[in-house]
Amino acid sequence: MRLNRKVGKLHFQQNKAKREDMEIKYQEYLITDNKKLISPEMVKMLLDNSYWAPDRSIELIATTIENSICICVFYQDALIAFGRVVTDKSFFAWIADVVVSPPHRGKGLGKEIVQFIQDHPDIPDSLQLLRTKDTHGLYEKYGFSRNGDFMAKK
Repeated sequence: MRLNRKVGKLHFQQNKAKREDMEIKYQEYLITDNKKLISPEMVKMLLDNSYWAPDRSIELIATTIENSICICVFYQDALIAFGRVVTDKSFFAWIADVVVSPPHRGKGLGKEIVQFIQDHPDIPDSLQLLRTKDTHGLYEKYGFSRNGDFMAKK
C-alpha cells in the first residue's frame, strides 16, 4: 500500500496484485484456499460433527469464513474437510476449525491441511497458535509444542 498526500488529505493506493488461489491434488482429493467454492451451510455440516462447534450458527460461520483464510478439501464436488486461519499475514496466525468428515478420516487429510497451512504464502510461520483437546500428536509433527489445550509454533 502506498500513501499519497494531496492537499492535506491522505489517499491510499493498493499496489498489491491479487494472488492466485492455492490448489493441490492429494490422492483423489482437491485441497484449495478458494473459499468461493464453499457456503456456510457446507461448513456447518462438518462442524456439526465436532466437539467444539456443533451449535455454531450459519451467520457466525459466514462471518468466520469471510474473515479467514479457508482451507477446503473436496472429494468429487463435496466439501469433506475444512480448516481456517485468522492472521495478520506478517507475524501471527490462529489455526481454527480443522475438521475432517468421519468417512474420510484416517487418510492423511488432517496432515495435508496442516501442511497446506505451513506452505501458504499468506500465513506467517513466525507465531502460530491453536487449541485442541485431541489432536496434539498431529500438530507436534509440524513443530508445535503443547501447553494444556493450547499449542504454539514459534
